[in-house]
Amino acid sequence: MEFVRGLPVREAADALRLSRGSVGRLRQGYWPDEPRKVLQAWEAYKASRGVVASGWFLRKVYAGGQVRHAGQAYTASGLAARTGQLLAVSRAADGGLLAQTLDLPAERVSLSPAPLFGA
Repeated sequence: MEFVRGLPVREAADALRLSRGSVGRLRQGYWPDEPRKVLQAWEAYKASRGVVASGWFLRKVYAGGQVRHAGQAYTASGLAARTGQLLAVSRAADGGLLAQTLDLPAERVSLSPAPLFGA
């Protein structure tokens, strides 16, 4: 409701892909008996604007201790010994990755972008 009331009717209708009449009724407090279309429109809007803040991904350790994610290679000291192992990785605030080993005992490793060779 804050979203619908915070924008002009036309902008809210365009963003949610609903009619201006539907948005106008929502702004007035009318909630339809069958709200699925409104809820689906809201979920689609949120999904199109959402940012993954702390998603975890499985990545393989390649030769030389490199982990590839989002078109970039990352590395950390001691990772070369883990070639072939899977790690759970998440984006870190400093632009690197945070990696968690999946075997026991679990170990966390900070990965930084790998240096470019031959550049």
